[in-house]
Amino acid sequence: MNTSKSSLNAPPSLLPLSVGALGVVFGDIGTSPLYALRESLSDEGQIAVVEGNVYGVLSLMFWSLIIVVTVKYLLLVMRADNDGEGGILALVALVGGDRGSRFFVLVGLFGTALLYGDGMITPAISVLSAVEGIEVALPSVHRWVLPIAAAILIGLFSVQHRGTAAMGRFFGPIMIVWFFVLGFLGALEIGREPGILTALNPVYAIRFFADNGVQGFLTLGTVFLVVTGGEALYADMGHFGRLPIQIAWFCLALPALVLNYLGQGALLLSDQTTIESPFFLLAPSWGQLPLTVLATAATIIASQALITGAFSLTVQAINLNFLPRIRVVQTSAAQKGQVYIPAINWFLLVACLILVFSFGSSARLAAAYGVAVTITMVVTTGLIAAVAVNHWGWSNMRTAVVVTPLLLVDVAFAAANLFKIPSGGWFPLVIGMVGFVVFTTWSAGRQLVAQRVERGGLSVSVFLSDLSENSFSRHPGTGVYLHRTGGLVPPALLANLRHNASLHETVVLLSVVTDERPHVLPAARDRVTQHPLGFFELEMRYGYLDQPDLGSDLPGLLIDGLTFDPDHTTYFLGRERIGVIDDPSMSSWREHLYALLSRNAADPSAHFGLPIERSVDIGTHLSI
Repeated sequence: MNTSKSSLNAPPSLLPLSVGALGVVFGDIGTSPLYALRESLSDEGQIAVVEGNVYGVLSLMFWSLIIVVTVKYLLLVMRADNDGEGGILALVALVGGDRGSRFFVLVGLFGTALLYGDGMITPAISVLSAVEGIEVALPSVHRWVLPIAAAILIGLFSVQHRGTAAMGRFFGPIMIVWFFVLGFLGALEIGREPGILTALNPVYAIRFFADNGVQGFLTLGTVFLVVTGGEALYADMGHFGRLPIQIAWFCLALPALVLNYLGQGALLLSDQTTIESPFFLLAPSWGQLPLTVLATAATIIASQALITGAFSLTVQAINLNFLPRIRVVQTSAAQKGQVYIPAINWFLLVACLILVFSFGSSARLAAAYGVAVTITMVVTTGLIAAVAVNHWGWSNMRTAVVVTPLLLVDVAFAAANLFKIPSGGWFPLVIGMVGFVVFTTWSAGRQLVAQRVERGGLSVSVFLSDLSENSFSRHPGTGVYLHRTGGLVPPALLANLRHNASLHETVVLLSVVTDERPHVLPAARDRVTQHPLGFFELEMRYGYLDQPDLGSDLPGLLIDGLTFDPDHTTYFLGRERIGVIDDPSMSSWREHLYALLSRNAADPSAHFGLPIERSVDIGTHLSI
């Protein structure tokens, strides 16, 4: 069901959905005021805190929010929903079936891999920048900033296994308070310096570039910090719908952010020394500690959104055959999308702690932040162009007129951020390259394995013909053999028959197929073909956001002559033992990487939701 369309038909649900969107979708972009203006005007003293520069940077920030977030994401990109779901992998799935789409799929995979780097930096910089607010009120606690930030991160990642359902109810109200505080503090300072409102004039942005030349262009790398949560707007569309996200943005998030940035600018005009911490110094001295507590809560929420996004991204990549099976824990019986992935969770925690202690401050982390996100945004714009032509029916001219200006803005931000690479921007790029190599290697390896199996496979019709001419013992119950290629006999069945010379009375050849849709309704999930001798071919289809749960889904099927009695059904899973040979189809190092990933893939019975006590692994050797 398309969430955004259903929202239009049910107005009473808009308010809670919009509140929820504030808590999840806008966490990252909503905490950017903690550091964005400070970094843009304190780039090692290259951009002086003078009136012209303050007006110019504020103008750039405002129009970045309008062009990148409002026009590009809320009004254009969010139109590209895959059955109501968004995110860069949704775009990859949309263009996956188009002619000449391999290039776009590869580019989309690289953008997806870069999001993991963003998922590591966002919690580190957000929590660290909030905790640094303690120094404003209590300078003596400087040495405790890093340990406090580390303790918060450890606590945050340690409770992930409980799921987000309980915490989610509090996210929206806290973020409402946060945005109101942002707007209120900014409005107070604007009241003292109302002339700062003229900074919304784009002429000041143009003058800024003219006055500062190359250094002004490089400042785009820090100005970009105001829109770093833009991808989350699209990625979380399936949870809330397009309309609630738009309402939350236009009614509260955007006005609050603009007021706060303008308020910080007004403060700088009255006192240039406040550049050390313009956000926290907006508050009176008595309010700085409470503001630090609120900021810390907001950054934890922002971090939670990125962590949850990493879990969701991993599930999608597994289901689309870009990652091997990883242990996935369902944290909610009601919402299948709420999952916890231990390996990803602890990997992100270790990466965050390394970033906190190696960079030491949010200012240094800002030097690494933005490189991955800008490239991802360029990728998103390119994919949108492909969707516009191939799915919306736009002409090449119309697409160029609409997309080219947005692409130029994205490229400008990306080019400015590339200069951050020596000072830390290399980190998310390395993470992105590693992720891209793993994605493409696993996908290519799976295709190669499927070709090998299909080449040496035995068709079901030939097998049944041979079986009818030979006598094998049959015993009561149902034997279910999982296999990736429909129409062929699973190697696990042949191995079992060869060693035991016996089969169940009912044999089901089961293949699990992942659609390029995010969800498949249960009523449209199963496709069955009945054969003689008690054989059935069964195909179970799931969306790339669905978590397969065969242990629950199969017993509920209504198929004549076929039942899945939990006490009399045995599941047979083939485990390929990959041997590496000198094959021109794939380079040697990638063959070894695929073999390593295959050996460390999670238990398939757990991945498919099968009862472990009724599952049997049968190993088969395969060379690639």
